[in-house]
Amino acid sequence: MINTAKIKTFFIKKYKLIVFLLIFLFVCLIYNINNPSLNYLLKRGVLLEYSVSDQNINIEKKLDSLKIKYLAEKFFELDEIEYDFENEPVKNILLVKIPLLLNEKNTAEVNKISDLIFQIDKNAKLINVSTLGNAYNKPYAAFLNFLGILLISTFIFCIILQIFFKKTFSINSTKKIFCKFLNKQKESIKNLIQKTKKKGLNYLIKKILFDNIEDENGNEKETSFTKEIINTIIFVLICVIVIRYFIGELRWIPSGSMRPTIMEKDRVFVEKLDFPKKEIKRGDILVFYPPDVQLSNSPFAILARLSGIFCKDIAFIKRVIGMPNDKFEIKKDSNSNQYRVYINDKALNEPYISSKIDWTQCSENMYCGPFIIPENHYFMMGDNRNNSQDSRFWGFLDRKRVIGRANFMFFPIKRINILKDKYVMLHKKQSEKIIEQDTYIVDRY
Repeated sequence: MINTAKIKTFFIKKYKLIVFLLIFLFVCLIYNINNPSLNYLLKRGVLLEYSVSDQNINIEKKLDSLKIKYLAEKFFELDEIEYDFENEPVKNILLVKIPLLLNEKNTAEVNKISDLIFQIDKNAKLINVSTLGNAYNKPYAAFLNFLGILLISTFIFCIILQIFFKKTFSINSTKKIFCKFLNKQKESIKNLIQKTKKKGLNYLIKKILFDNIEDENGNEKETSFTKEIINTIIFVLICVIVIRYFIGELRWIPSGSMRPTIMEKDRVFVEKLDFPKKEIKRGDILVFYPPDVQLSNSPFAILARLSGIFCKDIAFIKRVIGMPNDKFEIKKDSNSNQYRVYINDKALNEPYISSKIDWTQCSENMYCGPFIIPENHYFMMGDNRNNSQDSRFWGFLDRKRVIGRANFMFFPIKRINILKDKYVMLHKKQSEKIIEQDTYIVDRY
């Protein structure tokens, strides 16, 4: 039977913590809302770069008429000759800023701007898409965002306590609470040392592991030490398995196959994709068991995989390049004379590769296409193309072998960042035709 009195006592004692957690979750929710006003304040959004014939005043007038908040545009003439993706010279650049975190749902806003510019200037082209206030190259960016949310939450928490609970938080009161806490811990440690001297080391071990080993009268409880140890181990093991199976797990990166995005010895959080069922998209970084690795189905091996303890199974980390039913091919680009990935006969934009010379030429022994990727299979490639054992060597990846999606790098501290990059379909002009093309966008605000 549920003891309502104990539950009530718990909430009365922990109400401050509960209130703070609710405020923190609320601030996180607000902070991640893709709202133009909020994005303008936080300097978040996308920067569209167009190649245009001249500084056409009609473009500015038309852009101003669009009902998109805080739309800003800027023309400038290039000092040196640059070339677009069709190897044609760029004379003038038009930069358009939009306070939207670009995703599949709001590409219509971006395409509306592109179509308008293409309509006014027959020679205009969308040549680049990047993010405003991009945190990708800034150390500690994700940590600073978290710290900002924490400070805002604490500020709101103090106000709520003052208004609803009449609790005043001043420097003196905070100092008193802190000193009281330290004195209490000091007394507890002194008491623990004295009792350990009287009752021996066994008392210390039990106290650390089980905390409360005395009854209300101060008499020692009769406890089965072995039973308590086993119960603790089983409880911790079950918690670890549940978290790893349903939520996610931490992974250490042993190789440099994903350079420069992920380096050797980086630590990443891997999000589980099956609970709930989540869609895999082009550009996702997945952790998986490679097809040529035979996984053991013995009880010990399954337990090792579920718990992460003594797990010797090899796992790879690569980026999703080819999706199911895509026509995939690696061939030389006629303009640059470099090997590039072609999806459905269109060259793929891959800015995460540090240099064009990092492309690895495909030999007869590699899977270079052209071929159609089967259903529920993916073509995986590392960002470091010269040093990556990927789908070019062992073929397609079955979804069943995917462990999860790497979406957050948490160590080392100077490289903390979010890894949720994506592709979106944007309107681009190719010769006289307007086409929809995969555009890679970094979304690490």
